Amino acid sequence: MLLDDRERSAFLSVASHGSIGRASTALGMSQPTLSRIIKRMEQNLGVPLFDRFASGVALTVYGESLLPFASRIDLEEKHARDEIGRLRSGTAGVLRIGSQPSLGIAFLPPIFGRMIQEAPDLRIEMMEGTADLLTPALTGRKIDVVVGDIPEEEDVQKLDVFIEDTGSVIAAVDHPIRAKGELTMADLTGLPWVLPPRGSDPRIAFERYLVGLGIAPPHIAVETWSVSMMKALITDSGFVSWLPRTIYAAEDRAGLIAPLNVPGMDVVRRSFIYRRRIGLVPPAVVRFLEIARAVLKR
Repeated sequence: MLLDDRERSAFLSVASHGSIGRASTALGMSQPTLSRIIKRMEQNLGVPLFDRFASGVALTVYGESLLPFASRIDLEEKHARDEIGRLRSGTAGVLRIGSQPSLGIAFLPPIFGRMIQEAPDLRIEMMEGTADLLTPALTGRKIDVVVGDIPEEEDVQKLDVFIEDTGSVIAAVDHPIRAKGELTMADLTGLPWVLPPRGSDPRIAFERYLVGLGIAPPHIAVETWSVSMMKALITDSGFVSWLPRTIYAAEDRAGLIAPLNVPGMDVVRRSFIYRRRIGLVPPAVVRFLEIARAVLKR
């Protein structure tokens, strides 16, 4: 083993505190004992892990390279102890999941319902956001699984579980523009538009697609994160929008909102489920993936 538990704890404490003295106080051991542990590690590895100064210590390039691995082992050990404790006490554990909003609304409720039905003591912690929020949360172990479209990094694995959705130009079913029949984007430029703010996933997809067609994006009169506000503006105030169907599926079924006939503006997107490539997969995540595969197969 590269590091035993005592060496790993000593190394992480000194790296965190930047001082042998402060680290020894935090660990409840004497400074000479801590110094000997660090010195023994450096001798075994054959490289210096810290530069020593009168004011404290700083990681060398070798120490910097060791730090993420030692931290990962420490976090995984704590995670494993938590899971074992939950299993021993008879509780079902925690599902920590992140989702991009347009996917979570339609895809996750039936899965959550089934999981809670199976394990009433299960606790689900959910985070909604864009890829730039969800990716560091996944790699930083704040969440264990992501539903969406995020970049595959070294520690991020895309699973063979995907969700398909269609983005369309939408309006109220009784909007006067429907009387024209087949439309172009030019027919819609004079109408009030509502979309999520710049940088959100639906907004990026919409603008990217228009640029690909050589069409200038329309003026967006209202930008909001509120899905309920977007749908209220569409149904009650004559606004149009471009959104994934999962966001307005209930209103579509109720006959309130429907896609407009704009050839070329229906865009199918495919999103996936992601988890960390390395480390413990909590039992709740294993069960989530089993149910997700079954739901998507249907």
